[in-house]
Amino acid sequence: MADPITRFDGEHRFLSNFHVTPLEVHLGLFEPGVVRAASGEHAFQALKTTDAGERAAVLACETPGRAKRAGRRVTLRPNWDNLRLFVMEMVVRGKFRDPALAELLIATGDAHLVEGNTWGDRFWGVDLSDGRGLNMLGLTLMKERARLIALHGAG
Repeated sequence: MADPITRFDGEHRFLSNFHVTPLEVHLGLFEPGVVRAASGEHAFQALKTTDAGERAAVLACETPGRAKRAGRRVTLRPNWDNLRLFVMEMVVRGKFRDPALAELLIATGDAHLVEGNTWGDRFWGVDLSDGRGLNMLGLTLMKERARLIALHGAG
């Protein structure tokens, strides 16, 4: 098994939702339409709300960091806590529709992907100060990697 990837920066920055790359999230049965965003963070934060104005404001943010801050102020869609994992899966799938990014994700092989952080996010990642966290973003990325390998092979 490959060494775990414990930080989504440097050569692994593409794994981060803060990696700037245009993407489309096809909402399917979730709600009608497509969300176009400058990064995964923009898309995720925008999809927290059903309010068109708030969503547009998040999508218009200049950086993923600003989109994250704007997302803290939106009116959460009903049942958000039960939907956030599904939304993250849609965002990650949209991001890795880009063939170059899909190839990079597949190239991580069987490495365990850990969204290690120093800001205490124990839901989406693992707090590197104490090693605790659910690592839901890492698990979502590994699920998408497995899906891509099943579709396209291991490269």
